[in-house]
Formats: sequence, structure tokens, C-alpha cells
Amino acid sequence: MTSADPSGIDKMLTDTLRALSAYQSGQEKDAEASPPEGCGEAAEGLIRVRTAPPGRVTALEVDPRLLRLDLATLTGHIMAAVNDAMADLQGATAPTAGPIDLGDLGRQLTEIQQGAARQFSTFLTGLADAQDRLSRRDG
Repeated sequence: MTSADPSGIDKMLTDTLRALSAYQSGQEKDAEASPPEGCGEAAEGLIRVRTAPPGRVTALEVDPRLLRLDLATLTGHIMAAVNDAMADLQGATAPTAGPIDLGDLGRQLTEIQQGAARQFSTFLTGLADAQDRLSRRDG
């Protein structure tokens, strides 16, 4: 008996849909994980900053030894630590690709798969009918 899809397109689409579903499940799990955080430091680690989306400072630690510095130097170190933490946060939250509607992509792939299956079925039925007619004519 011949396969309903000799080209393997149906299997390829099925595998793609399965991979898409697994990817979406992974994304949902990632969304449930702890939110991204940026960390930065300055003055040889004596100032530490943590940030969270959408760009909020969530923690600022300044070693008391730095309080002896003049105000301009101290604020410069704090700004450097905050900027370092913000850059780290941006790196943690930067998208790896443009926005993709995975649900819509999945629907489109399902439609392609179903349409291809219908077309293959029609094609194979036509071939079987033609073979029957030829065998009756020769027989």
C-alpha cells in the first residue's frame, strides 16, 4: 500500500507543529519564572545596584567607607553602577527576534497541513481512478 504523503510534507508539517508547541510551552514556563534582573557595580564592588523592568532600581548598596568621598565622586560611582545595572537588564530582556505571533503561526501551519492532506488525497484518488480506467481498457 502506498503512503498518503509520498513527499513527506505532512510529516514535516507535523514535526514543525510539534516543535512550535514545545517552544510555546517553554515560553510559558519562562514567563512563570522569576522576572529578569539587572546587576551592576562600581568603585571596585563597594557600590552594588539591582534593577528590574521597566527600568526601576530595586536595590542600592553603598559601603559606608565611600561616605568619606566628596559628593561628586560618590554620585559618579552611583551613576556608573546604575548604568551598569540598566545595561545588564537590557541585555537580559532584549528580544532575540522580532515579535512573532506564535498562535497565528501555528494556525497557519495547521491550515497548510490540512490543505496539503486534502490535495494529496485528491491527487492520489485521481491517480487511482486513472489507473483503474487504464487497466479496464487494457484488460
